[in-house]
Amino acid sequence: MRGPSINYEALLSRLSAADYDALVDRLGKALPSLWLRAYRRMTSASANAVRFSDGGFEFLFDHASARATGGGPRGDDAVEDRIIVAFGRSRPGCVRQGSQRSGLLGASAAVFGGRAGRHHVSGGVLGGTFDGCLYPQRRDLRREGSVDGRAFRAMERYCIEHPGTFAFSRPIYDSPSWWPREVEHGLLQDDGTLWVQSFDNTPAAVRIPFLATGRATLVGARRVQVPEE
Repeated sequence: MRGPSINYEALLSRLSAADYDALVDRLGKALPSLWLRAYRRMTSASANAVRFSDGGFEFLFDHASARATGGGPRGDDAVEDRIIVAFGRSRPGCVRQGSQRSGLLGASAAVFGGRAGRHHVSGGVLGGTFDGCLYPQRRDLRREGSVDGRAFRAMERYCIEHPGTFAFSRPIYDSPSWWPREVEHGLLQDDGTLWVQSFDNTPAAVRIPFLATGRATLVGARRVQVPEE
């Protein structure tokens, strides 16, 4: 693995499992540390990683504003509060976009201050439902008028038509902003193969307000150790 990329095929080849559920269990144990290591390569600041559950999905989240209030980076060097990855198993009828009015993380974030409004199309979890914004997503990605849009919708449909599919959504960042330049979506197919695809998410002349003046209070989150190299 170099930079934010992960060799999912190599990981899958090392995991042996008797059935789909067992493979999902092994992936669920192996992937979080790889995702955290990859995220560490995306940011110059140390991650204040926490983990929580919501709507049947697991979330790794960089609670950066808590680090800033404790003497961490501020101003333009401060990393915004942002999702590292979301993962879980799809359920019938639960693939939808969250309400923009719910804000970042919805009910899982109790308080935001300052300029923490999220007035953009929200990115959700592939195969899951959520009541808030996870990250800003290109407005055309969920439309089938482009190659990316058709591919994304195909992955969504797979999750709908195959309840219980292990799926994940991982933003790829190249700045302190919560707006990812790419979003990597992946799902484990019935035959035990991983379908992973990255989608360009570069905004056109968009400036996202930083969260240095605001902070999130997470409900039910626990700190997790970011693995060393």
